[in-house]
Amino acid sequence: MNATDTAMPAAADTPQSIDPHAAAPTKITRRGIWIGVGVVVFAIVFAFASIYARRTRLEQTRQFFGAPWITAVQLADQVQLLPGPDAEFEPVKLTATPGLGHLRRALLDERHYQWDTVTDGSVADISGEDAIHMTLQFSDPIGRRVEKTTIPMELSEGWIGTGDGRQRVRVKPRVQTALEFQLKMMKDVSQKTTDQRDS
Repeated sequence: MNATDTAMPAAADTPQSIDPHAAAPTKITRRGIWIGVGVVVFAIVFAFASIYARRTRLEQTRQFFGAPWITAVQLADQVQLLPGPDAEFEPVKLTATPGLGHLRRALLDERHYQWDTVTDGSVADISGEDAIHMTLQFSDPIGRRVEKTTIPMELSEGWIGTGDGRQRVRVKPRVQTALEFQLKMMKDVSQKTTDQRDS
């Protein structure tokens, strides 16, 4: 038998087997491109909308309380919680207390107030067994960027008053609950810290 008779056929001459389960190459269509572009645009718009929604809105707050009030709440270095006529506690320094940033935003954002409840008169006029009067005082003795600003509050019903006592407005129920809880907690935390430091 000749060597040529036993030689295997060349690889190039061997027929290629086709896998019937192999996926066909994906074709990128114009419709697919537009869908991809649409998804990207939607993601960008949604991101900007989320950022805008989280921004603190100040227009009505500034109109009611005044620009100096806004600046004081934003920039004041020193924050104190002072007792009202029906409260029995020593003035509490909140400057380094956790949660102060949330408190500032709660007071600043116009969406936290019920503007149809604006009433003439002081927060001090609200009385009753359940009344909880406290006052926040913002000051900046070192930087002197703002004047000392006081914010009288009645927490059981959620009233926030102007510093001159001429008008007051209620916050929304969920904000009232959060403010009452947060201020009581901050007062307790600050007092415990002071007691531990003095002991």
